[in-house]
Amino acid sequence: MGLPPNFLANYKNDPSRDSFIGLHYFPATEAENLGKPAHKDPSCFTIVYQDEVRGLQVHKDGQWIPIAPSKDKLVVNIGDVIQVLSNNKFKSATHRVVRPRETDRYSYAFFYNVQGDKWVEPLPQFTKEIGESPKYRGFVFDEYLQLRLRNLTHPPARPEDLMDITHYSISN
Repeated sequence: MGLPPNFLANYKNDPSRDSFIGLHYFPATEAENLGKPAHKDPSCFTIVYQDEVRGLQVHKDGQWIPIAPSKDKLVVNIGDVIQVLSNNKFKSATHRVVRPRETDRYSYAFFYNVQGDKWVEPLPQFTKEIGESPKYRGFVFDEYLQLRLRNLTHPPARPEDLMDITHYSISN
């Protein structure tokens, strides 16, 4: 992004506190557990290590593109916070997991989140300094996260009513 090293540390009150690390397990024995539906991560970014079982896909240009698993590669998904900070220069990746029925699938994910009370808005390096208007109004990260979590606890009847980062978009 062309920002100073450790820039994102400014968005954490306690640098000693780790972000969330999780194991995703998609067992072949549970027919109802066929993966994870399409979504974008609300965080800064996610680093994923996949086992050698296919399933991770990213949505681009109207198509689902499989991300080939490799034991020597990490997948980095840009999240909503980076999309806002960069004023849309970097886009949050819509992705999903479609697990094959015939085998178990494991992946390990590291989610780099900002501290809940941090203010998030397009940075001057991506707006004022280059003559661009902000594409998002600012917000407190925890408030946004609560809106996203509400999608899970109280899913809207229509997909277009899901809360996501477009809730903060500024129409120009």
